[in-house]
Amino acid sequence: MIRIDFLADHLDVIPILAQWFRAQWPDYFADWSQADMEQDFLIDARREGLPIRLVAFEGNQLVGTIILREPGNEALADFHPELGGLYVLETQRGRRFGSQLVQAGMNLARQQGFESVYATTTAAAGILKRLGWQYIKPVVQSDGEFSLYQCKLTG
Repeated sequence: MIRIDFLADHLDVIPILAQWFRAQWPDYFADWSQADMEQDFLIDARREGLPIRLVAFEGNQLVGTIILREPGNEALADFHPELGGLYVLETQRGRRFGSQLVQAGMNLARQQGFESVYATTTAAAGILKRLGWQYIKPVVQSDGEFSLYQCKLTG
């Protein structure tokens, strides 16, 4: 059974998250040291406000993460907050952990008082569609083209 907690309650997993992200997105993190990456994750270790990172465990094994944050692209400033940084350990993919992390992020956004939440993605579109998110438009960023989605949390 999956358990989803605040990263703030599990600071010991930060080095693992940094290793995962470097392996998943090597070009993006090419110029980052391990210490820089760990410091960046430490900023996400909050329980309120933005950014807030959640981590998922199956038993005692870390299996995934997601973050609720302000958009990283200034052109998308009106589309906030953003749910992003979704990562599920490769050996655990296909077990609905990604969907559960997205749902936890949606609940977190609702608890924070937001009426909508947004996401840009290439890989998680299937999860978002299954959870009722609506496609808005394509977004071209320096690292490629993504799809922007919205989920209304009220009504």
